[in-house]
Amino acid sequence: MILEELYLTVSSLIKRIVEEEKESIERAAELLASSLERGGVLHVVGAGHSAIIGEELSYRAGGLVPVNPLVNTDINVYHGAFKSTSMEHVEGYAEVVLKHMGVREGDVVLVVSNSGVNTFPVEAALKARSMGCPVIAVTSVEYSKSLPPRNKYGRRLYEVADVVVDNKVPRGDAVLEVPGLKVKVFPVSTILSAFIAHAITALAVGKLAERGVEPPVFMSSHLPGAQEHNIRVVERYRDRLRYL
Repeated sequence: MILEELYLTVSSLIKRIVEEEKESIERAAELLASSLERGGVLHVVGAGHSAIIGEELSYRAGGLVPVNPLVNTDINVYHGAFKSTSMEHVEGYAEVVLKHMGVREGDVVLVVSNSGVNTFPVEAALKARSMGCPVIAVTSVEYSKSLPPRNKYGRRLYEVADVVVDNKVPRGDAVLEVPGLKVKVFPVSTILSAFIAHAITALAVGKLAERGVEPPVFMSSHLPGAQEHNIRVVERYRDRLRYL
């Protein structure tokens, strides 16, 4: 059955991530935990559908409070999908975006890009590092290696980040072959990248708890005491989270 095939494909890719990317995820979580302990913020940057990961992590029950997603109509698909594709190739745009997001030295920047070859993700990583921010990249190394860099730096995202977590997405993103159809369906990059991003933040929360630091985590608004809890944990970061 197709449903079982999809399940087996996704579960096998997640299994590879757990087995092959464990050290990278641990390193990413340590970077994040250390930054959060000093009052830092996690900024999540991505173009097109990669921007979904920032939305997935932010303002989420059970998720970190200090997550600042890229909310930009020029680079996401909601206000002109073709335009967002073009904006990925505009030099200097990533710098403008990072400044608008309020990125500061010591924060952590998570850059998500499946192919990792366009100007925007590479420039975002380079600029963030120049601002004194460690960069975590979530990208498909295999996919990226199969493509030439499409930026003036001649680099790919996995070549310019401090920590790289390979999401194992195959070239082309989609994984299901349909008889009689030349194009595959069922893209997996969002599923796998979201798993990685949540894993990094969850491990970082665990590290903070081990150090006796209360992790700033949102509580579901449907649980008793949630309103008071969320108001308290948000207050510290209110001026840092642009989407609030």
